Amino acid sequence: MRSAIVLPLRATEEDAIPEIFNTISELETFLTEKYPAFHTLVKGNQDVWKTIKDTAIGDGEEIPRGGFTVFAPNAKAFENLKGKKNKQLADPRNIETVEKIGAYHFISEEAVSAERLRREDWTKPKTADGNPVLKVGGIMTLGGEIPVGRSKSGGFIGFGAKEGDGIVVGNDNAEIIESFTVGNCIVHEVDALVSPVILWRYCDQLRIPFSS
Repeated sequence: MRSAIVLPLRATEEDAIPEIFNTISELETFLTEKYPAFHTLVKGNQDVWKTIKDTAIGDGEEIPRGGFTVFAPNAKAFENLKGKKNKQLADPRNIETVEKIGAYHFISEEAVSAERLRREDWTKPKTADGNPVLKVGGIMTLGGEIPVGRSKSGGFIGFGAKEGDGIVVGNDNAEIIESFTVGNCIVHEVDALVSPVILWRYCDQLRIPFSS
């Protein structure tokens, strides 16, 4: 894992608040420079940034609380979006859906490393490909739960594919390419969006059904 920016965390809330805001500021700079399309997607999502700040600051308890995690789709991920999807992401009518899509790319309560996602559970039967089962089968993001699994290759139209060494997250099997440490945050570069594909159905509508 590459270390992009390292900011030390102190023990008390009073000392840590400025550093939390420094980390978030450094993170936004990092995303702007390395993942500009993704930063454009999430920069206006006030709920996400407020939740990260509130969770990190806490309620007076000692910190650190474990940091937070970002899954940052790279430029290729946006280039590979089919049809009019990039236009839909930029359409103000779709702001609610876009914010929901963005929220799936953040974990607010802990910094989850790629090494942790790769941990294997040798107490359970192996997969059909003979690999140990992963301990983490899913993770809870600010948008909701997304699956975690191994990358697959080969096969035909999804059949007969063999598991590889890579880790994928989300229903679209976004593979983690590399990871960076930014303060108390871990940023995983992924090659696709990790949000549920079904959310695209709600673009160009006024509201997501059953949303608040």
